[in-house]
Amino acid sequence: MPRRARTAVAAGCLGVVLITAACGSDHKSAAPAAGCTTDSTAGVQGSALLPVPPAQVTVLNPGADPRSPVAYQPDRTTPQQVTLTATSALNSSAGPDGPQSDTTSVTMPLTARAHCVDASDVEMTLGTPTSPDPDLDASLRATKESQAGMAMGPGAAPISLRILPAKDANDAARQAIESSLVGSLQRSVTVPTDVPLGAGAQWRTERTVDSGTQVKQTITATLRSRDGDRLHIDFSIDESPLNSVFAIPGSTQTLTIDTYTMTGNGSVVIDLGRGLPVAGSLTISGGRTLSGDDPTKPLIQQMSFTENWQ
Repeated sequence: MPRRARTAVAAGCLGVVLITAACGSDHKSAAPAAGCTTDSTAGVQGSALLPVPPAQVTVLNPGADPRSPVAYQPDRTTPQQVTLTATSALNSSAGPDGPQSDTTSVTMPLTARAHCVDASDVEMTLGTPTSPDPDLDASLRATKESQAGMAMGPGAAPISLRILPAKDANDAARQAIESSLVGSLQRSVTVPTDVPLGAGAQWRTERTVDSGTQVKQTITATLRSRDGDRLHIDFSIDESPLNSVFAIPGSTQTLTIDTYTMTGNGSVVIDLGRGLPVAGSLTISGGRTLSGDDPTKPLIQQMSFTENWQ
C-alpha cells in the first residue's frame, strides 16, 4: 500500500468525518453573562456543519415505579460550564511501512448556553484547549473563544454540530477540536422519551456511523438512578461494520476489512436542562485488519477512544 494511502487510513481510524472550514472567523458570540443567548452560529460564514447520526431507541425495560417522563427542556437561567477531555489512539503493528503510532489528546473547557428563543439550539464558547503534545498545545491556543453550536433533539441528544474556529487557528488545531467533539457526540447516549422511566430502566440505541465503512453502533444503557432532571446512566457500546469495504479517506482506493472489533463501557450524568453531559466517562477500544492487493501483507491496527466530562 503506498505511504500516502496508509496515512489516510490512519487519519480516518476512529470514524470521524471531518469537514474543516477553509478559513476561520472573527465572529464573536453576543451571549450575555446570563444563561441564554440570542446569538447563533447557524448559517454563519465559515461555520463547519457536522451531522450527528440519529439513533433508533428501543426500550427494553421501563424500570421500577415511580416512573417519570423524560424530555429535554433547556435551562436558560445559568450557563453550563463543563470540560471535555478526549483521547484517540491508533497503533499499526504490521504493514508495508512497519509499525506506526499516533495519539491525539485534547482538553477543552466549554461554556454552553441555550438559545433564548429556539429550544433546540445550544451555543458554546471554547475556553483555552490544551494538549500534552507540545506542538498541538501551541496550535490550540489560537482556538480560544472559538464558537460552536448544536441542534438538540427531544432525547437530550445532539442532531448536528456546528464549529466556527477562530481565524488564527491552523488545520491541526481545528481537526483536533472537531475530532474530539464529534467522536464524543457520535457516542452520546440518547434517552427514550416515548415512555416514563424509573430506576433500573434499560434501553438500546442503534445508529450508523460513517468511518470509511458503514459502522453499526449499538449502545445498551441502564438508568442507575434519577435525581430530578439528572439521570445517572451506565452503558456499554459495541461497533461493527455493515460490510467489508473500507474506503480510504481522501482517495478512490478501497481495502478489505478482514476483522473488526470495537467495544467499551461508560457512565454519564445527563441533566435534561443542559445540552452537554454534566459528568461521565467512556473507554472504547478494539482493532481491525485491512488487506489490499496482497492479502499476505495486511495492515493490523489497534484503536481506542476515551472521553471524560467534568
